[in-house]
Amino acid sequence: MRKSTLKLIAVATNFIFEMLIALLIGFFLGRYLDGLFNFEGLLAGVFMVLLGGGAIWQFIRRLIKIGNES
Repeated sequence: MRKSTLKLIAVATNFIFEMLIALLIGFFLGRYLDGLFNFEGLLAGVFMVLLGGGAIWQFIRRLIKIGNES
């Protein structure tokens, strides 16, 4: 039981960092492309949603994998 608890804590901590990095990359990449193509913030929002969704998807996949191991 202790081992699975540590795995869950590790996955949750990893998710926080992945989400933060995904949102930052989405924001800065979107801002750059918005400036390049003059979309006024549209691409920044799109990239943040897409990359944030990808981080959530990876989190769910890891939780399912941990659940299947138990």
